[in-house]
Amino acid sequence: MTEFGQLLKSLRERRGVSQSKLAERAEFDHSYVSRLEGGARMPTRDAVDRLGDAMDLSEGERDMLLAAAGFLPRDFAKILSAEPVLGEVFYLLSDEQLPAEYRENMRQVLHLLAEQARIAMQVSTIGGVSAAA
Repeated sequence: MTEFGQLLKSLRERRGVSQSKLAERAEFDHSYVSRLEGGARMPTRDAVDRLGDAMDLSEGERDMLLAAAGFLPRDFAKILSAEPVLGEVFYLLSDEQLPAEYRENMRQVLHLLAEQARIAMQVSTIGGVSAAA
């Protein structure tokens, strides 16, 4: 299962919607959501938008889903202004003067932090406590 597939499944299950019902609401073939969640397919940006509409996702949830699918959030500037450290990290990752080894190390650290956050969210939902609570 991909990061996108895991997040899609989590968001869908939090809303109590079946795969087939989500596919119907987003006007997809009934097996498409299953293939997305299982990692057999990756969505287009339009598909992510349709899934977000079908689940009535918040702006933050939509942006998380877009990012998990490899797309920039809708309002990247808003995220950077709300989180100045992200702007600094983005700048450093794009600065060719910083040795590639350092940039790669930063990417690995960010990946590990994101993975820890996903695990924490899963643990909190398994324990019966919503991650949003």
